[in-house]
Amino acid sequence: MQGKGWLYGYGLTAILHGLSILANWGLVRFVTKPLLMIVLLVFFLLGTNGSTRFRKWISAALLCSWLGDIFLMNEGETYFIAGLASFLVAHLCYIFFFMAIRRKNAQAGPWNIVILAALALYAGLFYFFLAPHLTPTLKLPVLVYALVIAAMFVMAFHAFNNKKSDAALWCITGAALFILSDSLLAINSFVQAFSGAGLAIMGTYILAQLAIVLGAKQLLNSKLNTV
Repeated sequence: MQGKGWLYGYGLTAILHGLSILANWGLVRFVTKPLLMIVLLVFFLLGTNGSTRFRKWISAALLCSWLGDIFLMNEGETYFIAGLASFLVAHLCYIFFFMAIRRKNAQAGPWNIVILAALALYAGLFYFFLAPHLTPTLKLPVLVYALVIAAMFVMAFHAFNNKKSDAALWCITGAALFILSDSLLAINSFVQAFSGAGLAIMGTYILAQLAIVLGAKQLLNSKLNTV
């Protein structure tokens, strides 16, 4: 019940944050955004009993995401780069988690060439779409970030034997939502601001983090028998 209580707390915080975006409640937005990942981290830690080796990667990813959220609450290129770096490390932590799951899985399937090609193509095309709108300082960090988040999805997809299992579906969906959220953020920040951007970006981000945590939680509590 404790774990469920924190999950409900995450949902309530997410709703309040969404309302703060719609109603432009600056103070509520200032409080709820950094609170999201802390609540989700407590839910994860209370709700899992798996190996510390696996739990540490999810915990580190959520803490880095928390730092990224704080940095991105501030204006300016320096804060943006700091936020980008924080989320870059968060995605690396997720990659290490999925790599560990794949190594644990003795019957891991072959790499899917279609998925690899599709993600590489998307990352490349999206970067070249953004590049004319980026300052020279941002071009390399954004390119590296695009490649890392694409790699995160690739690793999530290839970590599981049974991609129709609940754990696999949660993690793969979360990785896809992360790509969508960051793509919307990049378009809104560098190309053209659009109506409803804040809600769309945060909504997909909140769901992405939740989906990965739910998948990891189910996987760890099953003692990795369903990978």
